[in-house]
This record gives sequence, C-alpha cells and structure tokens, in this order.
Amino acid sequence: MWFLDRTARQLRRHPALLTHRPPDLDRLEALLRQYDPGLTRSGDWFDARGTRVRCTEITDRQAALAGVPADRRGAIIARNGLRPAACLLLNGLASRLGGALYPPLEHDDHVDVEVRLGRGLPLGCERVAELLRPNLGERTIRHDHDLGLCHIDGKPGDPIQVTYDHPSPGWPGDLPDHSVDLGIDGGDPHRSDVEVVYKAARSLAAAVGGTVYSMDLPVTRVEDVIPTADRLDPPPRAQRRGLVRRVATADSGSSGQGCLG
Repeated sequence: MWFLDRTARQLRRHPALLTHRPPDLDRLEALLRQYDPGLTRSGDWFDARGTRVRCTEITDRQAALAGVPADRRGAIIARNGLRPAACLLLNGLASRLGGALYPPLEHDDHVDVEVRLGRGLPLGCERVAELLRPNLGERTIRHDHDLGLCHIDGKPGDPIQVTYDHPSPGWPGDLPDHSVDLGIDGGDPHRSDVEVVYKAARSLAAAVGGTVYSMDLPVTRVEDVIPTADRLDPPPRAQRRGLVRRVATADSGSSGQGCLG
C-alpha cells in the first residue's frame, strides 16, 4: 500500500524532480544556498525560503507504489503550501542538475532572466533601452511610470520580451529593488534566442553592477536559463493499471533512504 511508504507517499502528494541517478547532495545544497543564504536543515529536509526539499533514492518498489517511471533512481521532492513556489524552485534546479519534473504538467518552458539592479536610483527606461540595443536591436518603449513597469519592445514578431520594473514616482521611504526582465514565452525556444537573452542580460549587469537570476537562482552560464530537455509523458491508462502488478515483483532490497541517508 503506497501510503505506508514515506517516499511513495511524498511523490504522490508533492512535485518532484526525477533523475536517473541519485543527485549529488553537495551540489544540491550549494544551489539551495544560492537560492536561500539562510538555508536550514532538519533531519533529511532542507528548508529554503519556506520550501522544504528532500533528496532521496528510489527503489523499484517505491517507483511502482508512487507511479513514477521505473528507470528513475533519484528524486528531489519539494513541499510548499504554495505549490507554484515549489515548482519554480524545481524547474530552476532542473536547468542546473538535469532531470524531469513530476508530474509532467509542472514542467515550465518559459525562459525568464532577471537583471537585479539593487536599490540605487532607478536607471530610467530610456537608459535601459540604450544599454540593451547593442544585443537586442532597436527597441521602442511603452511607458507606464505611474505603475512603475515599462515595456521595451522589439519589432513585431520578436520573441524576446523585456520589461523594466522600477519604483513609481513619490515612493515613500527607502527605494525597493528594481529590475529588468527578459523572457521568451513557452514552446521550446530556439537556443539562439536564449543565447541572445543571456548575452543581453550579462552585458546589462556588467554595465550597471547588477546580478543575473533565472528562476530565483543566480545565472553563471547560458545552460542555467535553458529549460530541462528531460521530460516525462503522462503514462497511458494501461500502464497505470500495471503499476500495482509491478509492486509484487519489484526489488525492495534497497533501504531507499537516499541522498541524505
């Protein structure tokens, strides 16, 4: 019975990143510390900005009980009352560690790169557009200073979308962070477009002393912003019925304690 196995129960209830081999725990912890410098650990769970993360091995029996593909031997399970927050973190980890999102519908194809500019005086949308043009070509600005969100548009059909998020006039007290967001929405973006976004973001950050993030994780290479190519298809109904039969013959010799032992 699946609900008697801790790992199978968690895989059925929470989103996860599934890998063919157990993930490298040291690498995972280093990435989580970039996501949350105040990362804490309790037992075999990490706590990163309110998302609890567990890394574990998966036995044949647990895979069958949980209904995950039998060729997966590692899982990073994320638990958060706000499921989208857990899925955002898992997608960011997938770009850096590999693996496939489970359930498959949690996979995010959207390329989103953020240049964080800190809390200094806003650059101004005209200056941002000027700094982006060498990499992105001619851009026109749709101003919305009252809202504090200006769109810096390319030519019709340009897949790269840019917005500048800045404090609105008369902001009381200390200025908040402001940022430039560069994105390509959905549908397996061409690598060449992703490379243009990455180059534009890095160039802008270098010019103004900003930092580059994607999925709330620092970006150091173009691969960090490319959605994982490892994807799962929903199992056909006949295969789901066969999961129960697999349990009877699955190898349960491994402890399944996983990465954290």
